[in-house]
Amino acid sequence: MPDDFRDVQDIAAEALPPSNFPEPEAEANNKHSQPEFLALKSTFTPSRGDMGGGFCVIIEGKSGKTVFQVLWVAKPYAAGVIIEPSKDWRTFVKRLPQLGPLDKDWGEKFQEQLKGILTVPEKRKLYENYTKMKLRQLESIIRRSFEATSQCVFSSVTDAEPVARGELERAKVIKPLPPSAEEVARRKREQEEKEREEKEAKEREEAKKEGNFEGTLIMCTPVLDPVKGKASSSLAPGDIIEVNIEGEGTSALIKKYLEENNIDSVFPIEEIRDTGGKKFLYVKISDEVRGVVTITKDIKIKTKGNQENEVNAAHIAVFSDIFFFGILGMALIILLLVIRYFFIN
Repeated sequence: MPDDFRDVQDIAAEALPPSNFPEPEAEANNKHSQPEFLALKSTFTPSRGDMGGGFCVIIEGKSGKTVFQVLWVAKPYAAGVIIEPSKDWRTFVKRLPQLGPLDKDWGEKFQEQLKGILTVPEKRKLYENYTKMKLRQLESIIRRSFEATSQCVFSSVTDAEPVARGELERAKVIKPLPPSAEEVARRKREQEEKEREEKEAKEREEAKKEGNFEGTLIMCTPVLDPVKGKASSSLAPGDIIEVNIEGEGTSALIKKYLEENNIDSVFPIEEIRDTGGKKFLYVKISDEVRGVVTITKDIKIKTKGNQENEVNAAHIAVFSDIFFFGILGMALIILLLVIRYFFIN
């Protein structure tokens, strides 16, 4: 609230620029804004003489504290210029200078009187129930006080307007409230998600440069196995490791396909690139898709053997099947010989 009127013109012209205020209709449609404040707007125009003016006072309902106050007095008064207090408080304040050039001396006198007209409890009661009758009573008190000081008869019109906190915050009349714990947590999650996406994008670009792979490259994280896992420093191309597929788009589609078909996300390491500070493990998901695992320290990763062992296991399975069917065939031959022996002889 300004304490002297050397700054009143600056407040009307600069502290309340049009760009800071949304249209009144748009503000009214904001269901999340609650009218915690009350704006009192009034004009006093001369019935005789040449002095006129107006003021806008915004009070906080719960505390009764005045958070904004502008009073404009012009002498000589620009006859015929009428400001309607029914207009929204932003428009009303911006039009006050149209009454004429600011009269600093009279402005300071009326300013002091306006400060003491209502006590804090009276402001709270007015906020709770600002009926037309109460506004007319307030209007009469203010008018008589100004008339006694200026020896000028005034006609006065007063109106009230509920004002939402968000509106005053955007106008920089009050400071925003500290965010709630839920809001802090939400912002933290959003920031962490943003940082994670930026990190993945950066690592993806680094991996592409290192691996010289022209196909689709998706980010993966290794599945750790502190007990039976293999140290990342000991991994070699051909080792099959288990990974978690991260990210959206192609990554999400591949992950969904594996889950729906109950397929473990285990893939062979095709290439390893060590840049000193980071190690990139490229796993082959398909001919067109590679997964990249970024390792920054030595960790134990869950493995499934290697490609050569998998081939050997397949060969052993084939040999076992041949041996089984060979024994079964020999048993059938022996059985036939026994039957022939007993029934023919």
